[in-house]
Amino acid sequence: MVPSIFSRRSAPEPEATKASSTSTHPTTLVGSARDAWRSRLDQDIAADSTPAPTLSLSGAHPGGLAQLYTEHPVRLSLLIREPIALGRALERARSIITRSEQRASAHGTGPIHLGIGTASWRDGTDAVTVPALLRPVRLVRRDDDVLIALGRGGLLAPELSEALRSHGLDVDGDTILAQASGAHGFSSSEAMAALREACAALPRFEVRDDLVIGLFCHPAGALAASLAEDVTALEDSQVIRALAGDQDARNDLRSEAPVPNPADRDPWAEKGVGDLIPSQQDAVEAASDGRSVFIDIPAHSDDASVVAAILADAAATGRSVLHVSTFPSRSIAAYTRLADLGLADIVANIDGYSDARKTLAARVSAAMEDTSPVVDQASVDEMRARLRQVRTALASYAAALHQPYGRFGVCAADALRALTDLTSGENPPTTRVRLDEKTLYDIAVDQGESARALLREALASGTLSGSASSAWGNAVLTSDEQASDVLLRVDRLSKNLPELRVHIAAVAGEAGIKPAGTLAQWDRQLAMFDGIADVLDVFLPRVFERSAADMVIATAPKQWRKDHDISMGRSERNRLVKQAQDLVRPGVHVPDLHRALIRVQERRDAWCAVCGDDSWPILPAKIGEISALTDAVRDDLDAIAPVFAAEEPDLVGTHLQRLTTLIERWAGDTSAAREVPARLQMRERLAAHGLDKLAQDLADREVEDAAIDTELDLAWWASLLRAMLASQPALGGVDPASLEDLTREGRELDEAQVASLIPQAITGVRRIRTNALAARPSQYEELRDLLADGMAPSDLDLLSSYPLVRHLLPVLMTVPAMVPALAPTGRTVDVVVLDGADGLPLAELAPIIARGHQLVVIDDLTGASEGGATRELAGVLPVVRVEPGPRRLNDQVALLLARYGYEHAGIPVPWTAANAPVSARWVEATGMPAPGAHAIESTGAEVRAVVDAVIEHAVEAPERSLAVVALSERHAQRIREALESVKADEPGLASFFDPATPEPFVVVGPDQVAGLTRESLILSVGFAKTPHGRVIHDFGVLSSEEGADALAEVLRVVRGDLTLVSSLHSEEIDRDRLGHEGSRMLVDLLEIAEGHAGEGMDAWPVLAGEPDRLLVDLAEHLYSRGLEVVANVGIPGGMRIPLAIGHPDSPGRLLLAVLTDDEEYLAEPSQRVRDRARPRWLEAQGWAVYTALSMPLFIDPDKEASLVVDAVLDALEKLRATDDEPAVEVPERIADDEVADERVEERSEEASSGDGDGDEGAGEAEDSSDDSAPRMPMLDDGLDEESKRRKKADEDTTGMLLAIKRKERASEENRGPRPAIAKGLPLAAYSDDQLDEMAAWVRSDGVERTDLETAEELREALGITRRGFQSDAVLGNVVRRTKPAASGQGSDEASASEDTQPEDSSDE
Repeated sequence: MVPSIFSRRSAPEPEATKASSTSTHPTTLVGSARDAWRSRLDQDIAADSTPAPTLSLSGAHPGGLAQLYTEHPVRLSLLIREPIALGRALERARSIITRSEQRASAHGTGPIHLGIGTASWRDGTDAVTVPALLRPVRLVRRDDDVLIALGRGGLLAPELSEALRSHGLDVDGDTILAQASGAHGFSSSEAMAALREACAALPRFEVRDDLVIGLFCHPAGALAASLAEDVTALEDSQVIRALAGDQDARNDLRSEAPVPNPADRDPWAEKGVGDLIPSQQDAVEAASDGRSVFIDIPAHSDDASVVAAILADAAATGRSVLHVSTFPSRSIAAYTRLADLGLADIVANIDGYSDARKTLAARVSAAMEDTSPVVDQASVDEMRARLRQVRTALASYAAALHQPYGRFGVCAADALRALTDLTSGENPPTTRVRLDEKTLYDIAVDQGESARALLREALASGTLSGSASSAWGNAVLTSDEQASDVLLRVDRLSKNLPELRVHIAAVAGEAGIKPAGTLAQWDRQLAMFDGIADVLDVFLPRVFERSAADMVIATAPKQWRKDHDISMGRSERNRLVKQAQDLVRPGVHVPDLHRALIRVQERRDAWCAVCGDDSWPILPAKIGEISALTDAVRDDLDAIAPVFAAEEPDLVGTHLQRLTTLIERWAGDTSAAREVPARLQMRERLAAHGLDKLAQDLADREVEDAAIDTELDLAWWASLLRAMLASQPALGGVDPASLEDLTREGRELDEAQVASLIPQAITGVRRIRTNALAARPSQYEELRDLLADGMAPSDLDLLSSYPLVRHLLPVLMTVPAMVPALAPTGRTVDVVVLDGADGLPLAELAPIIARGHQLVVIDDLTGASEGGATRELAGVLPVVRVEPGPRRLNDQVALLLARYGYEHAGIPVPWTAANAPVSARWVEATGMPAPGAHAIESTGAEVRAVVDAVIEHAVEAPERSLAVVALSERHAQRIREALESVKADEPGLASFFDPATPEPFVVVGPDQVAGLTRESLILSVGFAKTPHGRVIHDFGVLSSEEGADALAEVLRVVRGDLTLVSSLHSEEIDRDRLGHEGSRMLVDLLEIAEGHAGEGMDAWPVLAGEPDRLLVDLAEHLYSRGLEVVANVGIPGGMRIPLAIGHPDSPGRLLLAVLTDDEEYLAEPSQRVRDRARPRWLEAQGWAVYTALSMPLFIDPDKEASLVVDAVLDALEKLRATDDEPAVEVPERIADDEVADERVEERSEEASSGDGDGDEGAGEAEDSSDDSAPRMPMLDDGLDEESKRRKKADEDTTGMLLAIKRKERASEENRGPRPAIAKGLPLAAYSDDQLDEMAAWVRSDGVERTDLETAEELREALGITRRGFQSDAVLGNVVRRTKPAASGQGSDEASASEDTQPEDSSDE
């Protein structure tokens, strides 16, 4: 069954009697508490109502009253027309408005009523006098006047209604109103008559015909009445019983405190909506469990996201929610977050003016029509399954990093830390030798004692020293005898080898061949000479004079010629055979002449291959002796080759020049040869322990004895880490890219998971709606027909009269005063969410708490007032703490706070610039103390400077929230008053000053900043010098014991740029005369503004401590490539950036934040936080982010450095693209001007057509697009004439700009050449002469323009895109001073006509 959003409370079932730890019965405790709360609330109401300002209209002008009674807006000046009386009336009206706004800020509404008639009667011996009939009325400041509008309906004064009920009479105010309204409208005399008749039963009742406007009904009055009426609800509420002192209720509430879960949630179990981190998810889950809970969210945190998630989760699971906030901005922020998530259609917003709004009808219609699910569950399940896999894999990586390895008892993280320690400091070990795992364990068994002893022995013996540079360093000699034999052979070779080289050169010269380069080549040449000698033993030398190929064919057998497909005539064969026989030496018998000739041809071919075809083989002299010498050299080389195989593996193939050099080196260092056997023995011992390569490395680098231990430790840890990487693939050692890809995929999947929560919630809400519509078909048809006929009731009536609406819009957002009307006695909701409980006393909150089965309180416990409702509720409810998340924070402010021992709000994220903007506007101003004041708290010049700064911000950066904080309330009030007059003249800035925003613009004093936070802050000092230049060293609250606390709270407001407005400089204040920290902190702030306004710092804010040594090598790579590298950038208590990178083309700015999986990373159990949230927080501050994981960085640092460089270049390119974008894009042409003109004309006609009801209808139509969101208490927009005037002004301005565009195109051809004046420079860059010349050029086309149009044309010609008071004034002055003198009467008239326009136009 679908639960009812406002279900009637069923009778409690009898419970078994159980022992109670509370001596007093809970009902008695609740009764006592209820009486105390009622008494407290009555006292508060009485204190807030006396004295209450009133405004009498008894003597008002009849014409004005007639208009007022028709429920049309009327100005107070039409009701009271005598100037002096009007002045007093305006003062009283503004006082009423101010008091109403004060009540609205605390209670959500501050109702104003018109009291019709003054009733009096006797209550025993007391006389009671009150306004009789109350009608709601709305008052709004309008320029120098006050606009008054009568609302709908009426009610009797609460005192009068109570008196009538005590006499058994139930008189309704609407009944009296109906009796007093006839065909001619409302009649006060008829109302008096009806009242006299209805109240005749009261003793000595009289009614006097008066009209008085005042605050006759306190917003908390209905809640006070609920305390008397909701007895059962209060007694049934466990929270109320606990607050009343019932110890059993307290124990039950706090019996199961929620346990924080810092890990990521399973994708299918994640609750709520939005991108929440585990700490925030703890709060959502605690609220989702159905138990009452206090959620402690620090000020300046993202509480709106948590509230929105709680509301969405409740709505999606079929629970009704009543969201009540004592601060309108909190309701606006929560609603805005829901709207951003696409869930605005689950909310019904009701405030004190919802009886006149009709904004819920469209939302209800849409809710009834669209009930289809929006989730593709199959794809969501597939995504979540993969997300679970990726999270498991990444968790395995983190676990493997900390998993002890084998029998060593240490993990990879230990190895990384040890290596970091070893490589930090001066003269770190640098060995690159790696040990095998057996050697590692042997070393670990005795903590490396034997290994260190052996290494020291080896180095001390000197047998390894110089071996690398020695000629015998790589020789292998196992005994002294072998060494002697090798030395003998080397000595013989040192003599024979040079002699042989001489013979080789001589033979080459004699034979005309190329000298052999190696012994192997010489062997081949000797073989060639041996073959020639063999031939010459058989044939005469002239056998080589020509080719023997034809003789080979002639002497070949017939079969051979057939096989080779060669034919030759018999005579030719005979001739050639005879020729071959003649070439045989006399007396030599040749058994096979054919084969012998083949050998001749082969020897000749071999010779020609070496010497060419133009010569024939010869046999050098003494070739036999040379061959014998060659054999001797070859024998010695073969004998020593194994000894020197490590240095020169092929002596025969070595070039003779190098071979000679080697032999000379070996022969020249006989002592080193005799040391080789001892060295090899030491090497064998080292090799047996696996230390031979390490010992040789230490000896070659001449490592000192004191450094042996650290070198061994480095080799041990580095070798062990290598073994870990090889055996644990989860660490990514095999494939670093796969680990990085997995991390990237995890981020993308987690983003998809967050996105999937929204359609999941929408589907849940639509399922609940479907069930509700199916269960209530008659209500559905009735409501559907009503809305289809266009007869939508007001929001309040729609919600109260049609219970089905409460199921379609399960989240009801309202203000405290409206709760009794929305949830009458006996009605409850599933969840009451108190969003900020410290704004009201517990007596006022108790009736609200009693209306919910579950209570969720959301507030900042740290900033709660002592004895306030927040602390009382936290005392009985389980508390879930949401840790402050990272936020933008002005780092200069944070450093100043830290200097004085104050914590900043939240966790600051470092800025990319060298310092966050801290600028100053210096004002020349003096003054005198105000009456009753000791200091000069405010000057007109500084007030004007603040106003200029605010307007400039509103024009140039309206998207950034802004607050003005003055250091005295007097100064703050003067700024408010100055801005009020400016706002009236600048309708185009209305959206910036709209209070119905999550972070509205405010002007506050130092006592009103608690919990306030804005992106930008204008801090106006206010204090000034006397006209004689003397500084009064009294700085108000700063010159007190609480001064430092007050200024620290002020500085916590700003998240971004801070602008200081002051007429005092730091050097003008004598520090010796300052006795309090607050005033000294102010001087320091002035110094910061003086030293850093518009300039960068000399150094980046960095955190103390050594940088992560894993990134040191990366930093060196990046620094060598010309990048700026800063380690550990951050502010104490804030986020730390292990490595921040800048580029020389962007000085004064860091571009890239390099994160890594260091201890801070691994200590965070949530992958969402460490892999996505932290980079996102940095990116929101303007950083580009790159995560360099330890394993890839360790394995391939060059690749990681290249990737970081690419990321820096990408960030630089993006920054340049952003800087190149114009602040305001102004199109050079407006497309389709005719269509645009028609649209403007249509809007102008619509704005000007119709009066009376038609205007109101237009106002309501405008409201429908905005009023569905929570609003600050204010006058109904349908009565706000100012909004219509602003709309008309915008339309006129649009039409004027279109006209200028048309004239511009028509006149371009008629102008002469454009002056050689650059376009697009700041206005201040142009001289007066240049501006005058441009104005003359604009006018040269002869087109008639007003001064304002000429100024706009001049602005366009100069390419000035930014607007403000200063540019408007300068361009207007240029136009006026360069205007041509008028000629003729017609011109005079035109000029006079134009002269009347600038004032009106400027208003527009």
